[in-house]
Amino acid sequence: MAATLLSHVVSDLCIGRPRVLTLPPSTPITAALAALRAGADPFVFVDDAEPAASSYRAKRGPATVYAKVTVADILCYLCGDAGNLKDPSAALRRPVSDVAAAVGPHGVTHRVDPQTRCLSFLNLWLLDAIDVLLTDDGCQGLLVPLHARARKRTSSDCCVLTRDDIVRHLFGSISHFSPIAALTVASLGLVRGDDVHAVRAHDYGLADVIPLLRRAVSDATAVAVVSDEAELVGEICPGVLASCDDVESVLAAFAALSAGNIMTFIDCSVMSHTPPDFLVRAIRARLKDSGLDAIAELMDTVEDASVSVTMSSSTSSSNSEDEDSPSRRGGRRRRPRRMSSGSFGCRSTEDVVACHPGSSLVAVMAQALAHRVGYVWVVDETSGALVGVVRFADVLAVLREHLRPQSQVLCRKSVICV
Repeated sequence: MAATLLSHVVSDLCIGRPRVLTLPPSTPITAALAALRAGADPFVFVDDAEPAASSYRAKRGPATVYAKVTVADILCYLCGDAGNLKDPSAALRRPVSDVAAAVGPHGVTHRVDPQTRCLSFLNLWLLDAIDVLLTDDGCQGLLVPLHARARKRTSSDCCVLTRDDIVRHLFGSISHFSPIAALTVASLGLVRGDDVHAVRAHDYGLADVIPLLRRAVSDATAVAVVSDEAELVGEICPGVLASCDDVESVLAAFAALSAGNIMTFIDCSVMSHTPPDFLVRAIRARLKDSGLDAIAELMDTVEDASVSVTMSSSTSSSNSEDEDSPSRRGGRRRRPRRMSSGSFGCRSTEDVVACHPGSSLVAVMAQALAHRVGYVWVVDETSGALVGVVRFADVLAVLREHLRPQSQVLCRKSVICV
């Protein structure tokens, strides 16, 4: 076992990984959204530089800061400020660095000197990488160079390895983790009952969902939606938000709807691309009552532009008269998206991954990896009530503890954390 797992380095997991996308801090938020829609991953990086904090840094040059920005981060930014809600169009014209500043520790990398960035991190031992993920606050992944011998390095020459990727790699050798893999998640202390982000289906988006969504992004989970009897009925997943066609309409949904209706709206945006009329009417009415007409106008502008593009595309197409075309159905043209190793995808908000306290660790890992998420909800086997969540960060800690007695002292090299 030691000869197999302990000899692995980070480069073993980097084969075929796409390059990360880095944007200048002055990039408008609208342009960042366009990049997120077109990209392979549900995040982009924003780079910035800080003034030198010491004479040592002054000699070696300013440190580099990378902030990871997702669609959920932009939604939280727009919904978290009254001024942004009153004038969302102006907010979307602001630089993406404003969103990066509001992201918090989970999206900011370690400060790394330009000379240090030239080092190769590809030979970092896998167990050392796990240690970094477990010990550094907010570290959800590793930013790893794709080429070992390049003298100059930018973040665009790197790929990202998440906790999910490392857990998937270890799962391939799950037989080596006996007997821990067969123990229940409850007996291993993996069920977190105090860190569950949950709202009732009738709770409203701005007041109740958005604060929890921000916290869910930071710990790589989601917001659970429960019934009045505490039964798990669905979730609002930051990763799924990346698959919505336009953030402007989702913003309107969060500003006007309850958690249950937000789930329905997201499902329609991801699956059919046509929100139901009753929800659109409800959004407009509540936005008007709340004095947020600017959000409704922004939603109308986006919808009009989408219809115009669709009609233009249909007219120029030889299949424009096809009854199954988007314009004939009154829907939007489906936006193609490349697959990624990230935890997101076109799935229903009711398609939650859940287990019981008595489920084995190997079964829970298999569930999460099959659904491409980094967490699994834990529900009571009898009542169906939500009792906690199992996170990949804690799973990694258990697996690392199992490997610790067999590990040897390896040379630790600096890494960039995201």
